Amino acid sequence: MRVPIPYVAARSKDLGPSENDLCLEVPLNGPPHLAYNHPRPDDRDAHGNLWARMTRVEGGRVEFDCLDPLRQRECMERLLCQVCAQPAERADGTLFIEWQHDNEPPMRLNRIRTDMPPLCPPCVPVSLRHCPFLRRDRSAVLLRARKAVPCGVSGTVYRADLKRDRWVPSEDDVYSSYNAPRFPGMLAARLYSKLRGVTVVDPDSLAAELVSTS
Repeated sequence: MRVPIPYVAARSKDLGPSENDLCLEVPLNGPPHLAYNHPRPDDRDAHGNLWARMTRVEGGRVEFDCLDPLRQRECMERLLCQVCAQPAERADGTLFIEWQHDNEPPMRLNRIRTDMPPLCPPCVPVSLRHCPFLRRDRSAVLLRARKAVPCGVSGTVYRADLKRDRWVPSEDDVYSSYNAPRFPGMLAARLYSKLRGVTVVDPDSLAAELVSTS
């Protein structure tokens, strides 16, 4: 059986923006910030964060353990299934997968912040059965959240060089909360949400429910 290709998975040949695509924009009011030389209306989210662009290239391998920035953002904002890209939200909540490793403190269900897009119920057993990443890591926990609230982004922070005419990468995987001033040099690659009203779901019980309703 062919392994399903998740909508949100990165492809090895797809290309992110190069430093030549970026510039130092100096507004009339406010500090200098990172921008594209040729801006597009969808480059920034509602909070003003600049997002990484992606150039799609045919071919390449599917990278199951790496998320495509723009597809991840789309699935998180619209609560789409990370596998099939169909709506994942249901009347009883939305399903997410998180990890509870043996060397970590117990998961606090009221404090979960995730960058993993949701799953629709039919794609949960498919993912657990076929995804190489999930098969290797047995610490996956299936959760149902009453609500998912976008709370911030993460990505690469660039800093202006001494001449202040270009940006150079400074730190990777930096988190920027919506409740704090955004980084002027942030190039976002992940959207995060806080999960509210979370309960743990038994995958076997979910599979039984799907069979009974099919």
